[in-house]
Amino acid sequence: MRFCAITLILLLVLLVIAGGCTQSPPSTPSPPAGPVPAGTVAPGNGTWTFAVFGDSPDPDRNTTTGVSPGLIPVAKAIAAEKPDLAIYVGDLTNGWELDPASPVADNYQAQHANWMETVSPIYNYTTGTGIPLYVMRGNHDDGPPRNVTPLLDSFLATVATGMPTNGPPDEKKLTYSFTHKGAKFIVTDDYIAHNGLKETVNQSWVDKELAEDTRPFMFVFGHSPAFMVEDDPEDNDFALAVHPAQRDVFWKSLVDNHVAAYFSGHTHMYVRGEAQGVQQIVNGNAGAKMPAFDPANVSPALKLEYPLGKIEQKDQKVGYIVITVHEDSRTFSGVQKGYNAETGTWITGDTFSFPSR
Repeated sequence: MRFCAITLILLLVLLVIAGGCTQSPPSTPSPPAGPVPAGTVAPGNGTWTFAVFGDSPDPDRNTTTGVSPGLIPVAKAIAAEKPDLAIYVGDLTNGWELDPASPVADNYQAQHANWMETVSPIYNYTTGTGIPLYVMRGNHDDGPPRNVTPLLDSFLATVATGMPTNGPPDEKKLTYSFTHKGAKFIVTDDYIAHNGLKETVNQSWVDKELAEDTRPFMFVFGHSPAFMVEDDPEDNDFALAVHPAQRDVFWKSLVDNHVAAYFSGHTHMYVRGEAQGVQQIVNGNAGAKMPAFDPANVSPALKLEYPLGKIEQKDQKVGYIVITVHEDSRTFSGVQKGYNAETGTWITGDTFSFPSR
C-alpha cells in the first residue's frame, strides 16, 4: 500500500508539471532581417516606429561617389533609432546628371554600390541583415541612356532587388505594397507613363490596393509632392502636381479611403501640410542640394503646418523623420530631426500627432 501511495503521488506531480508545460506561451519567431513581402505580417497592437528619408544626390556635380556626404550622418542616426522599418522616397544618386569629368558619371552601378555602402548602418545589402529598408524610384533613378548598364536596370538589379513584386506587371519593384502590424504601406512610381502621362500614378492599381487588406493605418508614398511647396519650374516639371486633374483624382482616393498621410521627397527640404484631412509630408533632405524655403511658394490647396516662416538656404539641414504608430489609441505621431553639421548634433524640428483616420 505504501508503495502504491508513493507511486500515486509521483504520478500526480508529473501530471502537474506536464500541465504547466503545456500552458507555457509559444516562443515568438524573430522578424526577418530583410525587406518583407506584402501581406506576410499580421496586424498587431502596441507601439512601433518607422523612419522616412530621401534625396541624397551629391551637391557636387564632379562627385567621386554620386552620393552626398550628408547621407552618412542620416544613415547612422536612423540606425540608432532602431525603427521597425525604413522607407526611402527616391533620388538615391546623381544618376545621369553629373559633370562628365566625374569618375562615376557613366557608371550607375558604382553609384548604386556607393549608396548601398552608405546606408549599410540601416540595412546591409551584402549580408542581408539590419532594418528592413524599402526604396522607390525618383527622377534621378532613371534617365538618358549612357554607354553602360541603363540607369533603371542598375536600380532594379541593385538597391531594388529585394522589393515586393506585387505591383502591376510592368511596374514590379517600382510600385508595390506591404503590411506591417496594423498598417498598410502603398508605394507608387511616378515615372512610368500612365495613360500617356508621366509624373502620374497607376490609379486603378492604387484604388484596388486602397480597397483591399485595409488596416487602421494607411500610408502612401511617392517620390514627388502632390501639392508643390517650392517655386522651381525646372524641378516641378518632374512632379505629380504638373497634372492637376490626375493629381486631384489620386488625392480624392486617399481622402475617401481614410489614408493618414502621403510621404514624398523630390523637393530638397522638409515641409508638412494638410489637404482635405490628409497630411502631405515632404522629406527630401537626406543630402541633396537644398534651396531656401518661402511659405509664399506653397500651393494654396495645401494648409501649411511646418515650417511657418522663411528658411534661408544656409540654414537648411539634412535630416529624416520617425513616425510612431500607436495601435491601441489609433494615433500616429512624428518627430523630424535635422543635423547641425557644425556641432555634430541632431536637433528636433517638427513634431505632431494625429488620429489614424
